[in-house]
Amino acid sequence: MAKVAELVKKEANVKALAGKEKPLDFVGNISFEAVKKIAKTVKMAGNTEEAKVRQVVGSCVSYRITIDGKNPKEFAHFGMK
Repeated sequence: MAKVAELVKKEANVKALAGKEKPLDFVGNISFEAVKKIAKTVKMAGNTEEAKVRQVVGSCVSYRITIDGKNPKEFAHFGMK
């Protein structure tokens, strides 16, 4: 089964994700629908779909990938009331 990093990289169509040097610029962009699809595809901890989506969003923060052209931190509270 593919890892989150591999699927995010494929969806963003980038050769490499941000490494330890953490560039200041974002390296790619994916849609929020792609984030939801990845959350459903990958087997990960989390009781709800919202929790899994937040995990993928957190990965996008680390990989310096935007979601729908926005900073992924804007999606950090997805599904929370």
